Amino acid sequence: MTQRKLIFFTSADPHTDTGAFFRAYHFANVASKQGIEAEVRLAGSAVDVTNLDALPNNEAGDEIRTKIRESIDAPFDVSL
Repeated sequence: MTQRKLIFFTSADPHTDTGAFFRAYHFANVASKQGIEAEVRLAGSAVDVTNLDALPNNEAGDEIRTKIRESIDAPFDVSL
């Protein structure tokens, strides 16, 4: 049996581009809820998102903070 893992990679700067993080966390959540192994990989400036204060204080920043908090107990990995 072939096993596959979906990897959602982003190197976006969380200070300026929250959309990339929202999509990565969203689709990792969707995949894991369907029993598909998933992972979010953060590289470069993207690792700053591990400090939620790095996100802008606007609606987009609040949306990704919520998405990340919803993902804390999700069955997928986040790697730096």
